[in-house]
Amino acid sequence: MYLVLLFTASLLGVSRSANVNKHMRLLSDLDNNIEHNVAQNSLQSGARRFLTITQRPEATYTHSHGEMLELTCDAVGVPAPSIHWFKNDAPVYEYDVESNELIDSNPSSLARVISTLLVTRTTGHDVYTCLVSSGAKTARATTVVYEKDGSSIPSERAKLLPLEPRIVVTYEMYVDTIGNNIVLPCRVKGHPKPHVTWRDNKGIPIRKDSSRMRVLRSGELVISSLRWSDMGEFTCQATNVFGSQLAKTFVYPAKAG
Repeated sequence: MYLVLLFTASLLGVSRSANVNKHMRLLSDLDNNIEHNVAQNSLQSGARRFLTITQRPEATYTHSHGEMLELTCDAVGVPAPSIHWFKNDAPVYEYDVESNELIDSNPSSLARVISTLLVTRTTGHDVYTCLVSSGAKTARATTVVYEKDGSSIPSERAKLLPLEPRIVVTYEMYVDTIGNNIVLPCRVKGHPKPHVTWRDNKGIPIRKDSSRMRVLRSGELVISSLRWSDMGEFTCQATNVFGSQLAKTFVYPAKAG
């Protein structure tokens, strides 16, 4: 299968054995999911474009007053997928900057994306949909959230309550061709607004004056002209006065062809 063939030979030769083994297990799990997805959809043998949801919200949730509910959607695809959330068939504009993954993907890219929607208010019951897009392919997962014991936090008030950082959009792994420019997301939610920093695959903080890497105000890391030496885990950290959260993205620079 495409994933295993792409990664096995090179990854086995990398010195960071613990990280390599972890990501090999991840790729093996993804490969099994993709094989199942391919069989279900009768794709042609050897097709390299695919999309599958690897983790979806539960079918139903009960939302209690004063609590914050997290809905998470996890997908893998070629090209790198994007995730958008809908509430009762309407786009969730309230969190579109933090939670809706709006990054353009290179056609050659492969990624596993994780997106989390923070729910603070439920009236009666609400239907949430995670819509995943990858090229011309789409997939979706739906959940129903029921109100448990009266009105929950009003949405406008919830925006002002203290909230430790939550990283709501990130890639767990990302593959693209050497020489391409890539963008790694790190969308965050928190109050006060968290400060986002990145460390490279050697654990060195990425500075503003870096020649090839820069952190955008929205939290994304832009890497220009991807190199083989960029292989490894890049770490995003979101921090405010109430705490911090880390997310790691494993980057694999692949040879063209």
